[in-house]
Amino acid sequence: GDVSTKDVREVAVSALGDWEQNSTAISTENKVPIYKNPSSSVIYLLDKPGAPQSVIRAGFVGVPRGDSHYLALSILNYLFGGQFTARLNLNLRQDKGFSYGYRSWIEWHRSSSALIAGGGVQTAVTAEALRETLNEFVGIQGKRPVSQFEFDGAKAGLLRQFPSSFETSWQVLDQIADLIFDECPDDYYLSLPEKIDSLDLSQIQAVAGSHIKCNELTIAVVGDRKSIEPGLKKLGLPIQIVDQNGWPLGQ
Repeated sequence: GDVSTKDVREVAVSALGDWEQNSTAISTENKVPIYKNPSSSVIYLLDKPGAPQSVIRAGFVGVPRGDSHYLALSILNYLFGGQFTARLNLNLRQDKGFSYGYRSWIEWHRSSSALIAGGGVQTAVTAEALRETLNEFVGIQGKRPVSQFEFDGAKAGLLRQFPSSFETSWQVLDQIADLIFDECPDDYYLSLPEKIDSLDLSQIQAVAGSHIKCNELTIAVVGDRKSIEPGLKKLGLPIQIVDQNGWPLGQ
């Protein structure tokens, strides 16, 4: 806004200048246990009787935000399910018509991060939609390697959307907060476009092969159990029925 640094500092000092710390220092130690991926993929099913659609989430825990493969994984996710023309949406929405939108994203954290794929699908095609999701994980890992066309489009998309991440004051503040939270250097964004542009297809394919855990997926499905469980059983994966808090229930 139309305000100087001097004005802001004076207001801050006036309102907060006499504050004193009167509590013990907050520990920065991470006491949250890191989730371990299952040895083989498993489905957690929450019954929603009469639901007209099912919601699917399938993912795995991977590397932390500070990992050297962060940018390669970001590009990989972008073409896997991070935008409208990515593999997941082209398959489950455009080709099959199972969903209005089916995406993937990475929830980045300093200790470990999670790549998650999913969306809402018609109840009648829940099992088929999950089967296609599993196939896409297998495909992106290497059975259907990332093509040069996909890679070029993903890299160009990330580079072209980069300036729009700083359009508003709120976005700028958000980016600064990310720098602090992720412990990145102050000049991180100055070199980011160049680093993205320097990546090549072989690096993306290598990261896909080493970092996609297609056989260690934790899968959550919420829907009408009576309608969808028979089809899910045909996928050959163990199914655990859970309540709304994720606690196991009797079968």
